Amino acid sequence: MRCYFTLIPTLFALAMLTACGGHDHDHNSDQGGTPSSFDAVSKAVCVLSPTEGSELPDVAGTITFTQTKSGLLVEADLTGLKPNSKHGLHIHQWGDVSAADGSATGGHFDPQGVGKHALPDIHSHGDLVHALVLGHAGGLGNIETDDQGNATYTMSYENLSLTKANAVLGRGVILHRDEDTGEPPSSDAGAFVAQGVIGVADPG
Repeated sequence: MRCYFTLIPTLFALAMLTACGGHDHDHNSDQGGTPSSFDAVSKAVCVLSPTEGSELPDVAGTITFTQTKSGLLVEADLTGLKPNSKHGLHIHQWGDVSAADGSATGGHFDPQGVGKHALPDIHSHGDLVHALVLGHAGGLGNIETDDQGNATYTMSYENLSLTKANAVLGRGVILHRDEDTGEPPSSDAGAFVAQGVIGVADPG
């Protein structure tokens, strides 16, 4: 009989704790309009940081990736690069920046197993410049700087996406020291000078 009366308050306390815990979890998961799945993600951002021993130690900036009906819109705003120069920009297989030299990002992102590198085919549709990736999906081409070493970049990639075909969300980004010449197998763009990860961004 003693065991019976001891068990009742214990079960009641556990039930109340479970109910409270469940309520808090639901409340937190709803904050900020968080997408219920990656399929609902419409915008991502990559913050670039210099690699260890980078020949361009002051490089910095962000790259945003926005899903549109016509493709993946990529917009970059970078500083600290070589003046009046071109720098190869590539998406790499892994979003792993644990290696200071950028090597943990793996090779060029190639989900379709194309196995070759090429510069994208660039063309204009109205006021927006579009590109069609011709080699592996990670070959975004080049970013060109002004005489102060700053660069802004806007390009819509027709055959890339955040979460569908050739999805880039969660992948790594590598900025190179030199121009991407489009030569296979690796673009001949020189050392890694900056790296970052494409992460989910606030769509607002």
